[in-house]
Amino acid sequence: MNDDNQPPEDYFGCFGDNAAQALALLMPMVDIALKAHETGDYQAFRNVMTDSLAARITPEGFQNAYEAIAPQLGPLISKRLVAALNRAGSPRLLFVARYSNTSDDILINITFTNNADTPLINEMWIE
Repeated sequence: MNDDNQPPEDYFGCFGDNAAQALALLMPMVDIALKAHETGDYQAFRNVMTDSLAARITPEGFQNAYEAIAPQLGPLISKRLVAALNRAGSPRLLFVARYSNTSDDILINITFTNNADTPLINEMWIE
């Protein structure tokens, strides 16, 4: 049931007229961020994040998180997009992921800054 006062179930912000167009822009940024997280490459992550996020995630903080989390997870095996939500007017993509060193499903949520010329990540959580 869809209430006319509710936003659409899938939200991709300004990044396309439909999900396919938006995902063609957003997924490469997701892949760069996740690979950077997996390998501890702060500069690669910095290239796809907003200045606002960079102010909150220093190179040292990134390295500490990498050392604490990446070995426990291992390499990314797969990820599946489960939803695109409206987060304060920006698209938040939710994924269920599998990593080689855990049998648990891992939730990844990544929020992009809307109305940007290039998609940039403003929030990222791996839990």
